[in-house]
Amino acid sequence: MNDLFNILIFSKDYNQGAIIQDYIKAIGYNSQVFDQEEAAFEGFLSKNFTFCIIDHDMNKKETEALSAMIKNSENLIPVIFLCERPTKEEIALLFSLHADDVIRKPFDIDILQARIKAIQNRYRPLYKKEVNTYLFGKFKFDLQKQLLSVEDKTTKLTTKEVDLLTLLCQHANKMVDRMHALQVIWKSNNYFSARSMDVYITKLRKLLQDDPTIKIVNIHGKGYKLSTREDDN
Repeated sequence: MNDLFNILIFSKDYNQGAIIQDYIKAIGYNSQVFDQEEAAFEGFLSKNFTFCIIDHDMNKKETEALSAMIKNSENLIPVIFLCERPTKEEIALLFSLHADDVIRKPFDIDILQARIKAIQNRYRPLYKKEVNTYLFGKFKFDLQKQLLSVEDKTTKLTTKEVDLLTLLCQHANKMVDRMHALQVIWKSNNYFSARSMDVYITKLRKLLQDDPTIKIVNIHGKGYKLSTREDDN
């Protein structure tokens, strides 16, 4: 099983989603099924999903809304729609909603696997980082490898975690304006982007607990500050 590749599956019909999950498991990928839009988006924000497969019914708009929310998060995660006998107009609509691919049902599992790999290869260059390292407290933060190390513990960060921690490190002991962070990293300041940033701030705080002198301070109503001084409030 590929533990580094985790697929979010959304289907209003949970049984259908479970069937898709069986296919995904057969080609060696982890996955989780959701059948409610809100739960799916909350799961997307709180877990490190690297791909999204949406079982789409053209008569139900929830799947389109979920795709829009995921794409608006700017999380660099591809979305594939599975559709039964879509018309060319419906296919065009889905691509206008930033679909990375549309696959007709019933589908061949080998074709699905090939499409996933092709899209994964297209996204890979977007994750490249310049060689750079930040040292603060007991931590070593390697941007290129996307690793945060403290003593003998090393954590692989997601791209969004890297982007946010980089911004905080660039302004260590100074406030990073919340709106500025949303525009720089999420490219928007809507509700879903703001919610996403809150989740990532929480995740980074947990990662930084290994050194009590390092903390992310909330400047109420304004932004955040990476404090690297023990007496800094």
